[in-house]
Amino acid sequence: MAGKKLPDIYCWEIDSEKLKIYLASSKRGALRVGISLKKGPDCVAYFQKIYPSKRIVKDAYRNGPLAESVEAALSNRPERLKLPLDIRGTPFQMRVWKALKKIPFGQTRTYGEVASMVRNPEGARAIGQAMGRNPLPLIFA
Repeated sequence: MAGKKLPDIYCWEIDSEKLKIYLASSKRGALRVGISLKKGPDCVAYFQKIYPSKRIVKDAYRNGPLAESVEAALSNRPERLKLPLDIRGTPFQMRVWKALKKIPFGQTRTYGEVASMVRNPEGARAIGQAMGRNPLPLIFA
């Protein structure tokens, strides 16, 4: 493999009944999930708009753990394995997303409750903003 540049991002897509779900992973872990209500471009074109300077390759195998986690969420069942992640955010966003993973499967929390979980009890609006920037919406739900 000397001289060959490995892709920066591996993508895949899942078609469910009413959604097209785009998956992106790096060699380190899950990067992003995109959701569309209608037929859209293939995953390479979808992620090329988000990551214009990256080399993107369609690869089901590299997205296997992420696909399994997404399909578990769509089937309303807990993840079986710990999903490796390669996400970036502000320190506050990272605390919020980690707190969301601590909510037991099948339970919900309000933004105010999540704000208390991250020791920012007046920060419900900030929690909403962090959720809006959530790169893995079916994983950190």
